[in-house]
Amino acid sequence: MAKILLIDDSRLIAHVAKTILTKRGHEVILAQDGLAGLEAAKSERPDMILLDLIMPVMDGYQVCEKLKQEDSTKEIPVIMLTSKAEPADKVKGLEMGALDYMAKPFDEGELVARVNIHVRLKELREALEEKNRQLQEMANRDGLTGLFNHRYFHEQLSKDFLRARRYHESLSCILFDIDYFKKFNDNYGHQTGDVVLSTLGRVIEEAIRDSDFAARYGGEEFAVILYHADQPAAVHVAERLRQMVEDREIHDKDKMLHVTISVGVATFPHEEIRDSKKLIECADKALYKAKENGRNRVEAFKVS
Repeated sequence: MAKILLIDDSRLIAHVAKTILTKRGHEVILAQDGLAGLEAAKSERPDMILLDLIMPVMDGYQVCEKLKQEDSTKEIPVIMLTSKAEPADKVKGLEMGALDYMAKPFDEGELVARVNIHVRLKELREALEEKNRQLQEMANRDGLTGLFNHRYFHEQLSKDFLRARRYHESLSCILFDIDYFKKFNDNYGHQTGDVVLSTLGRVIEEAIRDSDFAARYGGEEFAVILYHADQPAAVHVAERLRQMVEDREIHDKDKMLHVTISVGVATFPHEEIRDSKKLIECADKALYKAKENGRNRVEAFKVS
């Protein structure tokens, strides 16, 4: 069930509430004052907090306010426990971030019902947030290769470039495409072409670090962002990737195929590269140079 933090200076109330909730399968952690409660909330990360309003040193309003200011505890639902029944007191608690109120002495059935309702609401909210995260992840991915898509690549590179410029870090972009892929599709069909593209997605993931960023740039073209990588390091990665693609056997039904790639590399800092668009443009120029020079090779951007 749920892990519940009870912050109350009354030993009797704490004992009664813990007995009731433990009997219903919940784990109950006790804190006898506000300071201890704040520490327990940070260390234990409970699913819910039952918070007494009237306590010495730090009252429930102050505790609730501090809980909602802290990133690690602000999403934990809080139910205020109080013997004060004035509407103004309830309003103040709700304004501080509490979700609900219960009057003391509380009814056993009401306590269990309110706790269960808010635990369930928390679970539903977290499930919705996870589903939204998954949907967002799917929206950022290319369905065929599993790599990030063109739109998200540009969003990411724009942010990464600003950070690299601010902190004087190296940032490299690799662009590559499959040599003569149109002829390949004409000869073998688009279904086999899709097998090739998905295989290349896996090869790219094998060739780069987990911290780097790979995307299907469009059609048979792919892009990789290498962090903290100067030009020699980026060229080394690009050459390893080119060799891995050339060596990879691609199996489709009764066919065993090979493809090659042409690769362009551009690196910031560079006197001609002042923004992320220019970084891509320079990598694309290097890619075009690789094609001009015979394909199945790596070229790095140089000043004309």
